[in-house]
Amino acid sequence: MKRRDFIKAPLIVAGTAMLGKVGMISGFSGIAHAALPVEPMGIPNIALNNGITIPQFGFGTWTLTGDTAVKSVRAAIEHGYRLFDTAQAYRNEAQVWQGIKESGIARKDVFITSKIWTSNMRNPPQRTSIDRSIELLGSDYIDLFMIHWPVKERIRETWETMEEYVKKGLIRSIGFSNFNPHHIDALLQYAKVKPVVNQIEIHPYHTQEPNVAATRGYDIAAQSWSPLAQGKVLHEKVILDIGKKYNKSAAQVVLRWHIERGLIVIPRSKNPAHIAENIRIFDFELSESDMAAISGLNRNTSTIGADPDNFSW
Repeated sequence: MKRRDFIKAPLIVAGTAMLGKVGMISGFSGIAHAALPVEPMGIPNIALNNGITIPQFGFGTWTLTGDTAVKSVRAAIEHGYRLFDTAQAYRNEAQVWQGIKESGIARKDVFITSKIWTSNMRNPPQRTSIDRSIELLGSDYIDLFMIHWPVKERIRETWETMEEYVKKGLIRSIGFSNFNPHHIDALLQYAKVKPVVNQIEIHPYHTQEPNVAATRGYDIAAQSWSPLAQGKVLHEKVILDIGKKYNKSAAQVVLRWHIERGLIVIPRSKNPAHIAENIRIFDFELSESDMAAISGLNRNTSTIGADPDNFSW
């Protein structure tokens, strides 16, 4: 797989995406890395800085509730998804776990992510809500648990509580969502357990190249939320034209753009056809000019007007 200049980082090692083969890939300052085994559908794995691996492509569950969440997760597993992202704020942790259980897949074969919500950060002990998330997600362990938003007066207290769960083996990895570089720099001054992921809003209207580069500079993986800008980018002519060239949908083109940037990406859908379609992006590769054209749509615009330094929730 060709790698773009802006994705050079030592922390990413992936299986060859094309046709799900395992081989060698180059890039990252010209060093060749042994590829890790790929997940179903040829999904590469990303090596986190603690040695744990995470599928590069997964399933987001924001806004999915009740039986819709259960059925969507179950359908995603049937189509090869193995990474599932939820959060306390989504109020669907139990349903995500129910979908996993109903699929019959072994716990060790899925990677589950959740996040602590701002109100639970502001109202300690934070461990009360963390215990509840672990219970709702199977009462065993959570693969990755994150701070959802940087509530500045509670970041350190929350992080140190999360570190306790890592030491107990109840959480395998910890990270954060919506952190800017200055938030990361401040946290690293006291963190005893290094963060592995920064989940941020990334899509063609909000490419976040400076934040992605800074995140990787800390040896932390970058993950995209709202990767399709809630569908807003899918009407763009440049994306539709690229799709025609590869016989792919606009959504598939954009998701492939994320993959080729080396980002972990978690599209969400409740539509069974879209769930099946979204994951079929490992049989083609965008050209350098395709990548540049999609990135050229950048407006530095958030779909929800989110500002990690000034939010009301």
